[in-house]
Amino acid sequence: MTVYLMRHGEPTYRDTVALGLPGMGAELGQLTPEGIQQAEEAAKDPRIQGTDLIVSSPYPRALQTAAIVSRQIDRPLEVAVGLHEWLPRTDYAAASHADIKESWHEYMRNAGVHTPQDRFPDWETHASMRKRAREAILPYLARTDLETLLIVCHGGIMRALTDQPSLPKIRFCEIMELTPEMIRALNTQESEG
Repeated sequence: MTVYLMRHGEPTYRDTVALGLPGMGAELGQLTPEGIQQAEEAAKDPRIQGTDLIVSSPYPRALQTAAIVSRQIDRPLEVAVGLHEWLPRTDYAAASHADIKESWHEYMRNAGVHTPQDRFPDWETHASMRKRAREAILPYLARTDLETLLIVCHGGIMRALTDQPSLPKIRFCEIMELTPEMIRALNTQESEG
């Protein structure tokens, strides 16, 4: 099986900020006009033309990207809840946009591992996110009717599934292939939480 990961298009959080949505509500941003255009361009990528199934994160920015690609390449779309973005607070408590941003920078500085000096001690670790993402895609990896799978998700999930927590910035609508070794590791590895 060939598995491609695609990051969502450029989002805007203008409406979520204006509404003062805290916590998970802060993640409900949709694509900008540029993000829509990025998704339309990504749908032309020859690597994904033979995709059998598109699986998306439930967050609007990923789901909207996946819907655009699905429409363009005429392939079915499913949602896997476990592919949601990294959690700035594992207790799902309300976090401001500023705290989400700062805790993500802390996560990246620490390569996804907590340290005693953390200012934000409740963010989801790389190992925990990898375990969650792995569990979300295992049913798809086990399917024998799929030759090519496209997973539309988030940069954090892409880092988790490739097991590269310090991977530099992933561009909007960037597509990367999971190598056979990465797929084998996901199929056999018992990730630690």
